[in-house]
Amino acid sequence: MTLFLGYDPGGKGKNGVAAIQVISGEPEVVAKDTVRDAAEALSWFEDHARTAVALGIDTLLAWSPKGGRACDDALRRKYGGNSVVAQNSLYSSMTPNGAIVAKRLGLPVYESHPKLLLRVSGEHAIYEIYKNAVSATGADHEGDAIVAAWCAAMGHNRIWAVDLYVDVEDDIELVVPEARYPWFEAV
Repeated sequence: MTLFLGYDPGGKGKNGVAAIQVISGEPEVVAKDTVRDAAEALSWFEDHARTAVALGIDTLLAWSPKGGRACDDALRRKYGGNSVVAQNSLYSSMTPNGAIVAKRLGLPVYESHPKLLLRVSGEHAIYEIYKNAVSATGADHEGDAIVAAWCAAMGHNRIWAVDLYVDVEDDIELVVPEARYPWFEAV
């Protein structure tokens, strides 16, 4: 079984983890959980990493020395809203926890933005799975991890050809070499 892993890094007790497989183009959740921190996320992923081919993370996997990333600016221009936060405005454990897990797990890694993707993409199958995960737990951590895994699957399998790190001109530094930011359409 080929798995795609997803991680939603957060504060204490708010780290969503998920493993999905894609069958006939549809996502199927194999396992999901909310864990305490990045260390517990890494332990959880160990059980699944042997058959996993990629990891999607709801965090910044590339940083700009200019204070803001051109890919984030492009997303804000195209879709509006306030869910795409500037890198220098972040104040949570999301960025360091995501970077630690991405580097230590050693899988191909893909940045994701679950909330924006669900709002603008029309990806009905992943939206329903997300909604079910959130209603089951009352929190969005596992749902965001599932969507992050879906983004990894779409990018890894080249179903989404846009890479926001490459297709939007910017001076960025990848946190993990070869990290990508797949998106379903050009921005």
